Amino acid sequence: MEQSTPDLLKEYENEIHLVPVGAGLRFANYIIDVIIFYIMMMGVGAVWGLSLVSRGVNDAATIEQDINNSTVFLYLISFLTFLAYYTLFEAASKGKTLGKLITGTVAVRDDGNALTFKDALLRSLCRMIPFEPFSAFGGRPWHDTITHTMVIKKPQ
Repeated sequence: MEQSTPDLLKEYENEIHLVPVGAGLRFANYIIDVIIFYIMMMGVGAVWGLSLVSRGVNDAATIEQDINNSTVFLYLISFLTFLAYYTLFEAASKGKTLGKLITGTVAVRDDGNALTFKDALLRSLCRMIPFEPFSAFGGRPWHDTITHTMVIKKPQ
């Protein structure tokens, strides 16, 4: 009976070594994505402003009253835009937002597999936890640790 010995060197070469990127690249991703989010929100504001004009609203008192009446609606639109930006980009591009595309990084699961839609949605929801951005000062942000994901340099 012949006993085969495992080729440990071959197994080591095939093993994936995932190393999370540093805080500098994470911060660059964050800044780029926040700028893009604000640009998107300016577009939403422009559409809302055009809707005011199309309804014939043109005096300051009426505009101020409309803003006060629409505050909850505008927060909801902001929340949904934020959620859609991160979720749709990370799900459609397998872990990349525009910030990650620019910096050459990608979000992956801890086992090295690409993100699923569920992973992207959960990461986006975790980003909305109060003070979540400050969790990055302690190492991996909560949206990584809770969802068992990480951001790595994009493989060549």
